[in-house]
Amino acid sequence: MEYNSSAGPVVVNVPDEDYRVYVVTDIHLNETTKNLDRFVSDFVSDKDAAPFCICLGDMTNCTGNYPLFMEHISPVQDVAAGRFFCTPGNHDIYFDQWQDFVSYFHTASYSFDVVTPGGARDFLLCMDSSSGTLGKEQREWVSETLEKASRAGYRHITVFTHTHFFKKDASQGHCSNYEMEETYELTGLFSRAGVDMVLTGHDHNREYTLFGGVEYYVIDALEDKAEESYYAIASYGSGEIDIEYIPV
Repeated sequence: MEYNSSAGPVVVNVPDEDYRVYVVTDIHLNETTKNLDRFVSDFVSDKDAAPFCICLGDMTNCTGNYPLFMEHISPVQDVAAGRFFCTPGNHDIYFDQWQDFVSYFHTASYSFDVVTPGGARDFLLCMDSSSGTLGKEQREWVSETLEKASRAGYRHITVFTHTHFFKKDASQGHCSNYEMEETYELTGLFSRAGVDMVLTGHDHNREYTLFGGVEYYVIDALEDKAEESYYAIASYGSGEIDIEYIPV
């Protein structure tokens, strides 16, 4: 919160009314970067892409991999106005890595506006759920921020974070959802605030849930060792937000 206050509001200007956002999660970078490099290459060469990407966490696998990760996402920042917005996953902060995350990304809970040439505004909010819960202070900030956004006339409101809200297949047996009371509180807030879409990772396999008028997505993992790896593209415009999965 201190960093957010000092940095001030973040606004991303996109060149068209319709734009594409590249979304990736669970890269688990360790020694190889094949899938990450493909994602970055596709983004850089896509002339219709917005000048920013979203990562839903677990960028690295364990201690010592942040420098390699930052090296391989550097082309994203080389794009005009390029930004790499991310939320930490459990692998990004465990193994004594929180200080590494902060040194590169500064903040884990924040929001930003996307503004089109015609003046349409979309709102995106990042929550830090890397420990499997938000904690009291962050929940209060999320509530206040979304309630304010709901009255501000945004075209779309998107929330993104690492830990998923609904899990049907238990493909990752060790993964967890939020505490049930926290799930009730947050999903109710999202519905009241008019959130259109919640993007999450963590489980490594895609799922879709429509609950309380909000679309919840779990995005596939991009890690190199996965039998099938994907990233997603979210297409924003005047209608509903569309999600497309891209195999790598």
